Amino acid sequence: MLFRKLYAIVAFSIVGFITARLLHRFDRMRIVIASGLLVGSYSALIEIAQKFHGSTESWRWNLFDVASGVLGGLLGAIIYLAYRNH
Repeated sequence: MLFRKLYAIVAFSIVGFITARLLHRFDRMRIVIASGLLVGSYSALIEIAQKFHGSTESWRWNLFDVASGVLGGLLGAIIYLAYRNH
């Protein structure tokens, strides 16, 4: 279970990197914040869809998964910004 949760952070970081790249015209802080919020929202939509399809995860795991999306979005944006500056 823990491996799957860590894998989700890595996957959301990739999505965050791509999101940050799409937002490249904004300033650094807006890129990071927007990537975190957009990827977190995407994660929340995934959790809602899973509930409609019979997921039995507790609300705590759902919140953890959404937080993983936000964290992944932030990390992906930070990695993108570091990559962009080199």
